Amino acid sequence: GYTGSGKTSLIDLVPRLDGCTQGEILIDGNNIKSIPLNVIRTNIGLVQQESFLFSDKVINNISYGLREIDRDWIYKVSKIAQFDDDVKEFPDQYETIVGERGITFSGGQKQRASVARALAINPKILILDDSFSAVDTHTEEEILRNLKEFMLGRTSIIISHRISTVKDADKIIVIDKGKIAEEGVHEELIALGGIYSDLHYKQLLERELEELN
Repeated sequence: GYTGSGKTSLIDLVPRLDGCTQGEILIDGNNIKSIPLNVIRTNIGLVQQESFLFSDKVINNISYGLREIDRDWIYKVSKIAQFDDDVKEFPDQYETIVGERGITFSGGQKQRASVARALAINPKILILDDSFSAVDTHTEEEILRNLKEFMLGRTSIIISHRISTVKDADKIIVIDKGKIAEEGVHEELIALGGIYSDLHYKQLLERELEELN
């Protein structure tokens, strides 16, 4: 959906960052209000629009919330998030300090570090809320390809206004003014000629113009 269409407001209900005032939200047939909050939070990996990192070591940022650090696992999820190569270029690699007392991450590095942190809990549900806005298209495609394998048999919810991010999803839902306007797979929505199709062709044109420049 377009920016401001209500995508984030809707998805914030799943990890109970906001309360559901009407209707109900079910996970495997269970109302989320009946599930303890700590159970929900430990099973949902969430990457929000604004990526937050602590002024601490890279490895501590990625392993935040884990009871113990398994370095091989941290390296694995960093590779899935296309972040491992960046870390290897840092002065002390995974021991490098980030933030006020250390190095400064680019927007894309922050987002990829946040994706790695979400994967580190091995979530049953992964929510990515416009999590690749600062990542180039090629890197985004690599991450999505990796996530498809990593999250096989589990649920991934990807929120974006970029068609390239969601076009391969099993189900695409278009939100407009807080309501579902369209749903289906990529080809069906293109054929429908509605909001999704409009966004698709506008973004194709924008990309072609960028390549010309």
